Amino acid sequence: MLEKLRHLYLGGPTSIPRARTDDKALRNLQVLTGIAINQDTEYLFAKDMFPNLRKLGLHSLEWPETGLLSSLRHLHHLQTLKIYELFQLPSPNSFHLKLTNVTLVHANLSSTATSVLGSLPYLRILKLQGFRRECIEIYLHCNESSFRQLDVFEMVDLWISYWELGKGAMSSLRRLVINNCPSLIMRPEELYMVLDCLAGFGSLTSL
Repeated sequence: MLEKLRHLYLGGPTSIPRARTDDKALRNLQVLTGIAINQDTEYLFAKDMFPNLRKLGLHSLEWPETGLLSSLRHLHHLQTLKIYELFQLPSPNSFHLKLTNVTLVHANLSSTATSVLGSLPYLRILKLQGFRRECIEIYLHCNESSFRQLDVFEMVDLWISYWELGKGAMSSLRRLVINNCPSLIMRPEELYMVLDCLAGFGSLTSL
């Protein structure tokens, strides 16, 4: 009934019940965070109950995320997406969003996930955060055409065993933050490519 509500911040994984047939969409809602990923949430997004969201925060509760993330295609104004405990990303063809800012916390960073993220044409900020105490090795592959508009890339608490950067990938990078990624291995020539992108007006932080 709060038709003029613009910002709704919830403290943790919160389930929202399905809308009734007479419920109206919250057209003024722009920020929604702390939402649990489940069947009811998928239904709400598929019914376009929050058509003007610009910022969305989700928590996975072991529910298959593919259907929910695909249902976000109605959110034509969505720019910022943050997901906790993500286990699966849909294929690039079913994930058409104009996202500019993505944060994944404790996510499964498979090669498929990297490919999907790299195909987002407007993505400018990407932040990846892992488990500080969990040593799950990650192979990060960025092909030649991926992350072409990315300005900021942050990696925190990740056990990246190898980072492969294709020629031309991340060509717009201006800020790179590597924090507590002790197993990171990168070819010297690829590292020089990153440093060339940052030269002059970029920045590199490694902790």
